[in-house]
Amino acid sequence: MKIRVIQIIFGLGCTIFFLVLALFRVHLGSVGTALANADPMWIGAAMIAYAINLSLRTWRWQIILRPVAAIPYPTVARALLVGYGLNTIMPARLGELFRAEFFKKSFGLSRVWALTSIVIERLFDGLTVVTCLGIGLFLTATTSQSTDIVIDVLATGGILFGIILLAALCLSGSVMSRTLSRFPGLSAQLGMVQRGFEILRTWRTAEVAILTLIIYLPDALSLWCVVKAVGVALGFADTLVLVGLASLSTLVPSGPAFLGTLQFAYALAIEFSGGSRALGIAAATLAQLCLLLPVAIVATGVLFHGSGRFLFSLLARRKSDDAPASS
Repeated sequence: MKIRVIQIIFGLGCTIFFLVLALFRVHLGSVGTALANADPMWIGAAMIAYAINLSLRTWRWQIILRPVAAIPYPTVARALLVGYGLNTIMPARLGELFRAEFFKKSFGLSRVWALTSIVIERLFDGLTVVTCLGIGLFLTATTSQSTDIVIDVLATGGILFGIILLAALCLSGSVMSRTLSRFPGLSAQLGMVQRGFEILRTWRTAEVAILTLIIYLPDALSLWCVVKAVGVALGFADTLVLVGLASLSTLVPSGPAFLGTLQFAYALAIEFSGGSRALGIAAATLAQLCLLLPVAIVATGVLFHGSGRFLFSLLARRKSDDAPASS
């Protein structure tokens, strides 16, 4: 069975699993009522904050790519929107692969460079949201069943991104350079990866880290506004917990728009703050409809504007690449 088919099946399985967990003992009528009564003013504020968040993320990605290529901001923005939008449409975060492919087609940047820069981007995001979750837990004195789950998520996220950070630092070190020189066949591709990770050993690390902290101000504000739209006003610590849980939930393979995992994360965060799980599910659904769906629509427009055959040619190339393996 093809790897991508396995990814899709596993992602859809996770969606069903987490939806069942989120909806357990939740009255769907309460979710519907919360959605129907959502305040459009707060929804609009969330959309504006999310747009600012994406514009800052584009700037950060441009900085990460700068040692490799000086790419114009509009080009980086289009590629980022394609990746984020297709992550919403496609299961198992396959949009990241399309983001690298889009860069290859539109700017000629190596897929290895693009994917390495995406890993660096996600590494800074992961370390930031784990920190947010840890601070949020530290500042709250809540002791409930949901607290144990949040602690487990924090530990898992911390271990995962700690391992990724150590691996990235090892890849960027001088030992790896000497190792690669002994294997010419591997040096080309892995050399690109190493050069990409070298940003972690330069002053640009501080620049990217500071910008990442700035990014999460409108990011947290957008989530706070979405929750406020359904009538829940989160405090500072509870907002940090929501940011951590919502962000980490997107790492789990799932169906389109992180369906299921995002509902579970919001329900857990709102329950942790003392609110109703139904309101958390309603807020997650609002985030999917009002924040993620517009990005998916924009991404579709970017893909088909000027070169409408890009997506079809990409899918055709993927199919031809898989043909020998399936024969």
